[in-house]
Amino acid sequence: MSKSKLKDPTDTPMMAQYLAIKKEHPDSILFYRMGDFYEMFFDDAREASKVLGITLTSRNKGEKAIPMAGVPVRAADQYLTKLIRAGKRVAICEQVQDPREAKGLVERQVVRIVTAGTLTETEILEEREPNWLLALSPFKDRMGLAWLDLSTGRFLVTECLPDRLEDELERIDPAELLVPEGWAREKGQEGPLFPGVKGNLRQVPDYDFNPEEARRVLQDFFHTSGLEGYGLDAGMMPAAVSAAGALVRYVQETQKTELGHIRKVEIFQRGNRMTLDRATRSSLELVRTQRDGERKTSLLGTIDKTLTPMGARLLRERVLAPFADMASIHYIQQGIQECLEEPTLAENLHEHLTRIYDLERLSGRLSTGRANARDLLALQQSLQHLPNLVTVLEDARSEILYGLGQQLDPCPDLAAKIQERLVEDPPVTLKEGGLIKDGYDAELDELRSIGKEGKDWMNRFQAEETNKTGIGNLKVGYNRVFGYFIEIPRNTDPSRIPAGYIRKQTIKNAERYVTPELKEFETRVLKSEELSRDLEYNLFLELRELLADQVQRILEAASIVAEIDVVLALAAHARKHSWVRPEVGEGRELLIQEGRHPVLEATLREEPFIPNDTDLDPPSRSLIILTGPNMAGKSTYIRQVALICLLAQIGSFVPAKSARIGLVDRIFTRVGAADEISRGNSTFMVEMKETANILNNATRRSLVILDEVGRGTSTYDGLSLAWAICETLHDQIGCRTLFATHYHQMTEMADLLEGVHNCHVAVNEWGEEIVFLHQIKDGGTDKSYGIHVAKLAGISADILDRANEILERLEQEGLALKPGMFRKNPGRNMRQLDLFRPPADRLLAEIEQLELDNLPPVEALLKLKEFKDKYT
Repeated sequence: MSKSKLKDPTDTPMMAQYLAIKKEHPDSILFYRMGDFYEMFFDDAREASKVLGITLTSRNKGEKAIPMAGVPVRAADQYLTKLIRAGKRVAICEQVQDPREAKGLVERQVVRIVTAGTLTETEILEEREPNWLLALSPFKDRMGLAWLDLSTGRFLVTECLPDRLEDELERIDPAELLVPEGWAREKGQEGPLFPGVKGNLRQVPDYDFNPEEARRVLQDFFHTSGLEGYGLDAGMMPAAVSAAGALVRYVQETQKTELGHIRKVEIFQRGNRMTLDRATRSSLELVRTQRDGERKTSLLGTIDKTLTPMGARLLRERVLAPFADMASIHYIQQGIQECLEEPTLAENLHEHLTRIYDLERLSGRLSTGRANARDLLALQQSLQHLPNLVTVLEDARSEILYGLGQQLDPCPDLAAKIQERLVEDPPVTLKEGGLIKDGYDAELDELRSIGKEGKDWMNRFQAEETNKTGIGNLKVGYNRVFGYFIEIPRNTDPSRIPAGYIRKQTIKNAERYVTPELKEFETRVLKSEELSRDLEYNLFLELRELLADQVQRILEAASIVAEIDVVLALAAHARKHSWVRPEVGEGRELLIQEGRHPVLEATLREEPFIPNDTDLDPPSRSLIILTGPNMAGKSTYIRQVALICLLAQIGSFVPAKSARIGLVDRIFTRVGAADEISRGNSTFMVEMKETANILNNATRRSLVILDEVGRGTSTYDGLSLAWAICETLHDQIGCRTLFATHYHQMTEMADLLEGVHNCHVAVNEWGEEIVFLHQIKDGGTDKSYGIHVAKLAGISADILDRANEILERLEQEGLALKPGMFRKNPGRNMRQLDLFRPPADRLLAEIEQLELDNLPPVEALLKLKEFKDKYT
């Protein structure tokens, strides 16, 4: 056959339908439903096979072969996960017509587009973290932000100045970020838009961000004539409204379903929240560690003892944006205090919270029509424990716990509706039957009885036919292709087969027949099973829609459960680690007695954590210069102070013997060294930018933590900058500051400025060794012990000896460099000098003069103490 006569495989009705649908979704991988599989073709198949590691096959052969790959519908979620994490979008194309009713090709439509920011599958999502879809709208001199967790319906907006944008984006940490395509095109010429944001970036039409169009979209979505009820009066926050409208349009276009769980849009209120910038969140390792990005050993991972996913997400939100108002802090403290004082109350709350599933995400699946029977059963089991929570909290004394108990709607009617309708162990699928209890619906019961009677009838029929024909191994069977049949072995005498048997199929060892009576039975039974399955499915949909109409009640209950969970979790951690209730007040003092690092104390196994005090009380004591060697614990200590303040302002108890903390509006940190190659910034440039941010935004109520500022440049430049920065923090801003440094010259500031005080990390010297005591003591130090630390790190002895030689010359000459001063001295004894005590021969000489045979033990001990005091 010539090539010209080969039929184009895309001419088939099925491929024509596929190509038409794919044309509408060119930027998505199309999951095209064919029976029990989602099939992909052409480039989609090639791409999916690489990402998913599945076999790439072909439809047709030869030159007209079409690349094809498929995944089972039942296992689709695991494949979706891989594609979404690889940054892909997936368009789900389902059969929207019953094949029994189709005349020719079954009608198909894309029912949903799955993206990183629009996931609702609980199996894919991280249950203890939100999954934000965020829209960004530049508008004049403001940046509008709107972010939505589609799985829970939480929807927030805010506006910020352009220089605060990246901090806000990294705080929210969206899974997917929507930006206007024109703005992105313009900004993209300058380099990557947001190097610090890991989420998928998607450009959407500029028109979607038009403020008037966005306002109309929001009003239509919420069925209101205006947005005043959400605090978005006409002309108010136009950038935020613009972003919110674009976000809603995107969700509507991708989800193609009802979104009834999104009931309101909240304005994110910064006024009652502490502000934490990107550098602070990172260096304090609030939700992820810097080294490996792990949650487990971050602050959140350490203190998170929540029992529900809702509580875990709420605690994460508060760690990233602590309270800045006294009322909220004291409100939570009261609940923690009561849980500690009333262990029975805490135990009862714990018992019931452990049995509550993710009410927020179950609500999301209800509203989007994606909840299956097991989701409804999880909802029922969760709701059944809400009345118990109400009962337990009736006797609570604290305002927060008693108030939450009074507000909690246990939704008993909803739990009852699920319980009376669904079986206890329903299947995952919805159209195969087995969902609805016997006795719930009379029509369903009648259809089921026909099926049961049918089994009895079939047993009787088989027995009768066996007796009538005398064929002992005659069987009645069923398959989906031929329906019911009578199977007789092929070696049976043909004369024994009744004339009314109609041959239907021949198989290897048997012949299959049907009879008019058997076909009549088949029609009745199969029709009843089909009607039964359809009725069950409709009864389930009816229940799901009824619950979806009540989703606001479920969400409000979920919110209250989360609040209770957070209080109980913080109390549990406080009890386990002996944390205390801090006094948080309107002053500016920061007085911590025996404070401990909240993460290290929980993770150290080999040795106990050494506690330390902190004393800051502006203006008389506003800035501490902290000196001491590397490895001694300076960075740990200053981070510890910041974390204690942060914990206090989420309402938590703190790791200390006692703490009095004046309200902090912002925590700033400049800790550690890191460059930003993607942004063209060196380590020193990053350091200076972060320091400039502090100096430009800190207030007298802020807490500033600085570690080794200035070390990224020359000694003279670094020391000069460090000095000037400290002067500004002390003289102009007046905030509470901890400044860790190796510039020992900085200790002289304490003699010049009233609010500056010196502290150091204590070190014990023992011969040529040093021991880090990890204790913070008053007073400065003029020793760095850097060469000792290098020895501990494994630097070879010859390098250490050479370093000591250079150090000795520098100490003799000062910092001024002279020609030839680093030239090696071949005659020099290269034994490492002990820089920190008098020469050993003086001590040896005194020991040689002792008459040890005549020295009483007590005097020997006193002499040893004298030597220690004199030479160490």
